[in-house]
Amino acid sequence: MAKQVLTDVVVKLNGTVISQNVNSVEVTQNSDAVETTSFDASAQGFRTYVGGLKSASLTLNLHNDYASTALDGVINSLFNTIATVSVFPAGTTAGGSAGTSNPLYTLTALVNNTQPIAGSVGDLAVQSLTWQVTGPVTRATTGS
Repeated sequence: MAKQVLTDVVVKLNGTVISQNVNSVEVTQNSDAVETTSFDASAQGFRTYVGGLKSASLTLNLHNDYASTALDGVINSLFNTIATVSVFPAGTTAGGSAGTSNPLYTLTALVNNTQPIAGSVGDLAVQSLTWQVTGPVTRATTGS
């Protein structure tokens, strides 16, 4: 089984490639555990569960760029809106396609926080953002 080292992840925010400013990306999916425990003898005294409502979040750690059309302006213009995020974990060119060894994860997230300034004297200007995903996270192995 092949292992994957993340060295060339491509991240798009509303179609704009922002990978050059991203040093960490995390897509997390969760589901509620809904208890179904009953007097069923086959459970042998253990609690039983089924999956319930699902949720997801996106965390991005970014290097800020304050140029007029750069990252800071892109994120600031999306504040308090829904944005589409696409992630190719195995890297690809901006116009590349998903494949079985490079799936495309797509989601929409509520851009409900920004951190345009963070750091001390001499630090790299960074943002660490976590956004709530609204709707499903899709995984595609064909197309872009």
